[in-house]
Amino acid sequence: MAAERGLSEHFSFMECDLNNWKAEHQFDSILAIHSLHHVVALEKLFDEVHRSLSDDGAFLINDMIGRNGHLRWPEALQVVQAFWKGLPHSKKYNHQLNRFEDEFVNWDCSTEGFEGIRAQDILPELIKRFEFECFLGFANVIDIFVDRSFGHNFDPKKESDIAFIDRVAMTDEALIESGKIKPTHLIAALKKQGAVLKTYKHLTPEFCVRPP
Repeated sequence: MAAERGLSEHFSFMECDLNNWKAEHQFDSILAIHSLHHVVALEKLFDEVHRSLSDDGAFLINDMIGRNGHLRWPEALQVVQAFWKGLPHSKKYNHQLNRFEDEFVNWDCSTEGFEGIRAQDILPELIKRFEFECFLGFANVIDIFVDRSFGHNFDPKKESDIAFIDRVAMTDEALIESGKIKPTHLIAALKKQGAVLKTYKHLTPEFCVRPP
């Protein structure tokens, strides 16, 4: 794609294991998009990012920070199950596994591969090493009803489906803001030093950590 658009000279592609990545240069920006939750050696990777980032550089992240394996913690699972009980059978079809789930299954995705293998450790380890310039923690319960498994059961043009998703989203946001549940996603810009934090309301990185 880069070659087709005449941009090849601006990109250098490499295949590597991020658990053992060693930077050969210093960078002004490092971008991680939904990749960190597949990494086992987070500490090693973050140390290397910190070492290779320029003093004024930015580490930009969009990733998942919920419970390992993308499981729901008990306090969030209780809310999911309450919504689940009120759903008609037709809304409980799992499009990834091609089956109906009358009872919600709190599936550990890390049992097969590295999906969410250390998701819950991402935010605490970032806090130890970097300063946040901006941070947005969001979503939790809503994930279940809009993801690849069950999201296709809801029609964005159907008023009753819109109302249900809105109700889940408002409940989710209220519980996150109260601290009763913690966000499962983050978007953030981090620096090595000198950052002035900007957040949504009072949802700081520290507030959004869920102790294991």
